[in-house]
Amino acid sequence: MIELVSKAVESLLDFVRDARPENIRVVRSAHSLLLSGLSPVNDVLKPRAAFILGIRHRDGGWSDPEETAWAISVISQLAGEKKETIKKAENWLNSVRHPGGGWGRHPRDQVRIPTTALVIALVPSVATDLDRGWVRQAWEKDMASPVQLSYKGGFYLLTVDRETSDANDPLVTSTIAHLAKDQNDDGGFGPWKGHPIGSDPWSTGVVLWGLSKWIDRVDPQVIEKALDWLEKTQLPSGYWPYHYLDEGTSYALIGAVSAMRAMENRK
Repeated sequence: MIELVSKAVESLLDFVRDARPENIRVVRSAHSLLLSGLSPVNDVLKPRAAFILGIRHRDGGWSDPEETAWAISVISQLAGEKKETIKKAENWLNSVRHPGGGWGRHPRDQVRIPTTALVIALVPSVATDLDRGWVRQAWEKDMASPVQLSYKGGFYLLTVDRETSDANDPLVTSTIAHLAKDQNDDGGFGPWKGHPIGSDPWSTGVVLWGLSKWIDRVDPQVIEKALDWLEKTQLPSGYWPYHYLDEGTSYALIGAVSAMRAMENRK
């Protein structure tokens, strides 16, 4: 598994060093690299701080709530304190929160579980009970529908505050059980079990990320099978096959590192 992480780190380092893509792809990749243990003073990551800060909008945020959340997470590590910059970005997130809680892909979009969960997970300082409550209600509704998207379950688990939630929260319990049953036979996760596209690194990464927060309540075999799937499907380049290689690889790396650390701490 160590090789899995090191290969992904090398591929994303090359991506951050050489590419000039949209900022969200830079900050998402940088976050996964920092999570994997790469030093904030790394000679590839450190120069990116000026680039990220340089395209911040006058209102304090970046292009949308998701990009802003990734950027806050990265800048807080790469650019030292930068308290004023981070505070302005947090204020912008607060200003574009939906009246009922949560965030969409942009301020005029409907509220969405993935976007709201990312903001809560990456910038917990702006998360409110209203935001967490919206995600819970949305996921409860999805759980009662004919199809439950596995990645939404993973995102939901990221939003629950373990310190204040009921230890026997039935929705957390049912979500963990659902994800275990929704795992594909090959060990990975797709939008749902048996989906035509099969398992993919993005869904697998999100589910592992969410389950890692509740590792003491998860069957270790679920984690091990998903990690094995990631190991078997990683390309020689270090990426995982996905529409955007860097996106699938970033989520796969975040999920793998989060799960591996959680499993180690569980021992």
